[in-house]
Amino acid sequence: MAEIEKYNLQTNPFRLTPSTPDEIIWAGFHDLQKRIARRISLAVKIPNSSLILNWGEYGSGKTHAANYFSKNDVLTKIVENNAIPFPLIIDFPRGSKEPVRDIFVSVIDKLDINDLKEKVNFDDDTFNKALIQSTNNIFIRNILKHMFREETKNEKNLFSSDKNVSNINDFKGYLYGTADIKQFMTKGIQRKLSTENDYTEFLAALFSLITYEKKCYSCVILWFDEFESINTLGNASLGNVNNFFRTLLDKTPNNLLVFLNLTQSPTMKVEELSVYLHSPVRSRIKERIELSIPNSEALKEYFIELINNPLVRIKETEDKYYPFDEVVVNNVIQDLGVSSSLRSYNEAFSLILDYAIEENEVINDQYYQKIKNEVIGWKD
Repeated sequence: MAEIEKYNLQTNPFRLTPSTPDEIIWAGFHDLQKRIARRISLAVKIPNSSLILNWGEYGSGKTHAANYFSKNDVLTKIVENNAIPFPLIIDFPRGSKEPVRDIFVSVIDKLDINDLKEKVNFDDDTFNKALIQSTNNIFIRNILKHMFREETKNEKNLFSSDKNVSNINDFKGYLYGTADIKQFMTKGIQRKLSTENDYTEFLAALFSLITYEKKCYSCVILWFDEFESINTLGNASLGNVNNFFRTLLDKTPNNLLVFLNLTQSPTMKVEELSVYLHSPVRSRIKERIELSIPNSEALKEYFIELINNPLVRIKETEDKYYPFDEVVVNNVIQDLGVSSSLRSYNEAFSLILDYAIEENEVINDQYYQKIKNEVIGWKD
C-alpha cells in the first residue's frame, strides 16, 4: 500500500504540477469557473472572435485555469451538443526579437497534423468552399491544400504514403523553414513562410479552416500564458505583436477566443497595459476577469472540495478536512495572512502532508507547530 493511502488519499492534491491532465481538478472559486466557462460557451454558440484578459497576482491560478479549460472532458460539458473547441496554450515569448515567429513556432510545435486531417474530413466541395472563405491569399491556400488534401485525383495525399511519418516531418520542416523548398514548388508553394504577415495569415487561415461552419471544431481557444512578458519587448517587437493580434482577430472573425493571462506585479499593472497594447487591440478586449487573492472562506471551500474530490479521496469520510485537523487549516490561513496567493497555500499544505507521510504523523496542531518553520519559515 502506498504511504499516502494511510491518509485515505490516492495522491497529494496540493502538488503544483499534476503528472497527467486527468489529475487537473477545479475546486472552489465557482464564480470564476462560471465566468470562464460562459466565455467559452459564447465563443462556441456565437460566430465572433474576442479577446479576454485574465489578471491576478503570481500564483493566483491563471495557468491552472488554462490547463483545466483545455481538457476535452471539461470542454465537452461546456459545449453540450456542439463540436468541441481546439485549445492551445502558448507561453508568451520573453525578450524575443521575433515574437510573432516564436508564437507561430509554438503553435506549430503543438499541432498534430494527422489528427487535424482526420477531424477536417470535408468532402471536396466543402473543403474548397472552406478554403476560399478562410483566405484570399493563394500562397497560403496552396500550403493548406498541401497540408490537408491531394491536389489531383491521381496524386496521393501528402500523408497517405508508407513514409507517413517522414512526410509529416518534411511538411513541418517547411513550416519551420528548415526544409528544402524545391520539393514543395510543384505544389504551388514557391517560397518559405518568412515574414510576420506570413505567419499571421497562415494561422488565421488554418484556424478559420478547421472551424468552418463549426463542423469539426466550434472555435479555436488560444491561451497566452505569462502575458506580462510583453513588457520585455522592444518597440519594434511590440508593434509586430500588436499587428499580430489585430490581424489574427480580423482575419479569423468568427471562431477565435483569445485569453491573455497577465500576472499583475510592481513592474506590470493592468492600468499600464495601454503602454503595451495599442488602442486597436485594447478595444477588442471584451472582458477583464480578475483572479483575486482568496479570503479565508474561499480558501476553506477550496480545501474541502479539493481534498474530497473522487480523484483524491479513496473513500468518503465524515471529517471533510481529514487527514488535516480543521485547526491546522485555520492556522495556516492565519499564519500566511490575507495577502498570500493560492499557490502559497498549496505549497504549505503540500509540505505538511509530505512531511506527515514521511514521519507517519497525525496532522494536528501539535504537529503543525513542530514543523511550522519549515513550512512557512520564509514568511517574515
